[in-house]
Amino acid sequence: MFHFHVWKVLWGKTWGKRALPDFSYDDIVIDLAPGKETWVCTDLGAFQKPVQHFEGLTGVVIMEDRFPEFFLSYDGYKATDDAKLNRHGPLAAHRTHEDLKALVATLHGRGIKVVYGFWNHMGWKFQSWRLPRWFQLHPEITRVPGTSDIHPLAFLNKEQMSYAAYIGHQYEKLAYDFDFDGLFLGDGFSGYRTIANPDRFRDKKDTAGEWHKLYETISRAVHKTGGMLFAYDCLGFSYEEAILHGADYRLLSDAGLDYLVFQSYPQAWGEYWLWRYRDRFNLRTHSENLKTVKAALEGTTTKLLYTVELGDRVEGWAAQKEKTYLQIESHDPFADGRFFVWANDLLSRKK
Repeated sequence: MFHFHVWKVLWGKTWGKRALPDFSYDDIVIDLAPGKETWVCTDLGAFQKPVQHFEGLTGVVIMEDRFPEFFLSYDGYKATDDAKLNRHGPLAAHRTHEDLKALVATLHGRGIKVVYGFWNHMGWKFQSWRLPRWFQLHPEITRVPGTSDIHPLAFLNKEQMSYAAYIGHQYEKLAYDFDFDGLFLGDGFSGYRTIANPDRFRDKKDTAGEWHKLYETISRAVHKTGGMLFAYDCLGFSYEEAILHGADYRLLSDAGLDYLVFQSYPQAWGEYWLWRYRDRFNLRTHSENLKTVKAALEGTTTKLLYTVELGDRVEGWAAQKEKTYLQIESHDPFADGRFFVWANDLLSRKK
């Protein structure tokens, strides 16, 4: 299974579906989103200079995925330093700390919130040669066995604090320097799981308290700045199945989670990455699972978003417009809003 996914990555990056998703910003964001919160997953490669106008957006998540070098190693604002936050987008107009700060200010001036996000990843073992220096300086940071995820309960020897406390500390610095509106905990922060085998780690129900403590620690720091805490769910599972992996969304809500983003990828997963399990990751199953998560969050303050499929230049998949519209039609009644992934091409073409 592991080798299958490695080859899938290589195929996607080399010969896979690299065509730009055929979506119009006005059609899919403005016309289809009345009354719904509309968030987009991007990086700096989505933005022109001067920055485009994005009508209808609630907020933007600047997501640093795979190797979270900028977030973990950030040690202060340096205007001309490269933030290295445009790994997905086609543009290179914004690169430096100064560019990032100016972008946030511009979007704020137009009423758009800006959240910083990163994945809890350090790559697979065969990628160890490319680990950023921060990881090299923290050998106590280890992977969850059989995954690329950083073990969430790590303790940092140099800083003498837990990994969770360090995340909160780093976010406070970034929020102060760049005026972010919140933190998004990406892949690997919601229970024990691996896309290489979705059935693995179904015996982790007793770790729910550990995840609650991690979220409580991080949310305390985020809320101290006036920010919001976002997180992906656990592989688009139903509420009951997510609990088996340690992700109890009611507990995470109690710990301070403001937004849960349900990962619905009937095309990217059901037809591409997880086609061997396609009956469990198709549109019908995602819709049923989303309903259980919505029901579980009733009576809490946590808002529920779901991912809208567009495409991923790095992974090599692109969504089909008709299927994405069906996804929106199916999921809208059971969520507070949408989270477009990845929206770099959609935004970069906006005039």
